[in-house]
Amino acid sequence: MLASGKDGVGKTTLAVFIGAALAMSGESVLVVELDNGFRSIDVISGTYGKLIYDINDVLSGRIEPDGAITKSPIADKLSVMSAPFNPSMLPVENFVRLTTALSEEYDHLFIDAAATTGAIVSAASCAMRALLVTTADPVSVRNSKQINDTLEEYAVPNVRLLINRVVPSRVHSGIVSSLDFVIDSTGAQLIGVIPELSDIALASSGVKELQKDSLPMRIFSNIAERMRGNDLPLLIK
Repeated sequence: MLASGKDGVGKTTLAVFIGAALAMSGESVLVVELDNGFRSIDVISGTYGKLIYDINDVLSGRIEPDGAITKSPIADKLSVMSAPFNPSMLPVENFVRLTTALSEEYDHLFIDAAATTGAIVSAASCAMRALLVTTADPVSVRNSKQINDTLEEYAVPNVRLLINRVVPSRVHSGIVSSLDFVIDSTGAQLIGVIPELSDIALASSGVKELQKDSLPMRIFSNIAERMRGNDLPLLIK
């Protein structure tokens, strides 16, 4: 699962592009969006206008899971399942059954959980790993500590920290917290740092594709390798 203490820190973008990095290496990946009422995965994954059904259609029994899964053009083995446009309750037991079944079909299942109690509890009920996403601003860091405590309460194993949208000049000037402070404050082990790059912003807006050998995709691939347990150094430039 990808979790955060506040919305807008880039969880969906990271889920899609780290998922794409795994898919480009030949593994099948499904990203499930749980941000009810604030769908963005269609734009980020290049599936805008192609998503007819969403996860609630599946959980309500209106359609089989395959009918709500759409292949992303970003990578051959990357697929997505979107959240609905309208906020609604998520039946936790049904969701756990669904993700259990889907995990047998895909090498990686990413649950993009909104920063709401319902989404976090649903994801935490079945997640085998958590990527805690934060920016370096003080509010995001403080809220991420609270979410990390919640993940510990629900016994989610392997919680790792992703610090997103880092601008070195802001860190050096003290506008935002140092990376060491972010790590110490959240209490999670660092797995990746993603700088603020215009190419990532353009790609997540559907304006420009990320090339496989570009700096952003190398950063995402590096994180994917670290998720596999490979001892690679952090790559931020």
